[in-house]
Amino acid sequence: MKPIAVLDSSVVVAGIGWAGGDARAVLVLLAQRAFTSIRTPWLTAEWSEVTQRVSEAVRWQNPNWANWINWLKRASVLLGDPPVKRIVRRDPNDDPVVGAAVFARAQYLIAYDRDLLALKKPYGVLCIPPRDFISAVLSG
Repeated sequence: MKPIAVLDSSVVVAGIGWAGGDARAVLVLLAQRAFTSIRTPWLTAEWSEVTQRVSEAVRWQNPNWANWINWLKRASVLLGDPPVKRIVRRDPNDDPVVGAAVFARAQYLIAYDRDLLALKKPYGVLCIPPRDFISAVLSG
């Protein structure tokens, strides 16, 4: 059975904006259908907003980011927004991300965000950086 994962915006931005990195390799694995990506309306909006903000701030050479987001929407399974619980004390804005992973019964929450990674395994969801996720998928 394919692993189920939630992608934090930090991974989406890095995967779209910078070729050759671990985050891009996660998106390649998704394109190869090596795992199932889960999204919610809240998470989808955050992916778009954060990606647009970063693309404008650093002036990417990739003006195609909106098409990447559209592809990511099509490649991910859409669930409804779960009720938000207070989970991430250091950054409550991350609560909907963890909530989506828990609600979807995902095995992984893939992130660069230190507040998410510090949680380690909330409610059974392993919070790991892209490199560790890639290793888990390729070894399993």
